[in-house]
Amino acid sequence: MPAMTFASESEQFGARFKKLSNELRCPTCQGLSVKDSEAGFSTSIKGKIRELMKQGKSDEEIMAYFVERYGEWILRAPPVSGFNMVLWVLPGAAIVTGLLWVLYRSKNWVEKPTKEMTGLTPEEEQKIMDDLGRFEKS
Repeated sequence: MPAMTFASESEQFGARFKKLSNELRCPTCQGLSVKDSEAGFSTSIKGKIRELMKQGKSDEEIMAYFVERYGEWILRAPPVSGFNMVLWVLPGAAIVTGLLWVLYRSKNWVEKPTKEMTGLTPEEEQKIMDDLGRFEKS
């Protein structure tokens, strides 16, 4: 495959290409987008993106092309529909639930009375007064 240069392409074409290649996952690299990968497979995907763009395909059509061939796995962000909705909602729900639990528990800690102080018996009062008297003499 000949080396591709961005110099001959318009700025808008280059920005669109970067966006599309960033939304696709590299099939051979762990956790990298096609844009960030230099693997051979990613290079051929980049070439196919350019080819589809030059054919006048829309972003949705290009993404559908790759999903049809590689499945939804190729997308770096799962679509917000169907079962994938759970993947988008669950983290937020877990955070909200955790915060509510912490607020509930902290409210209980504040409102929970400690052992109530009971009045001292005359013997206890006398013992305290004797102890205080010893400290005052020192």
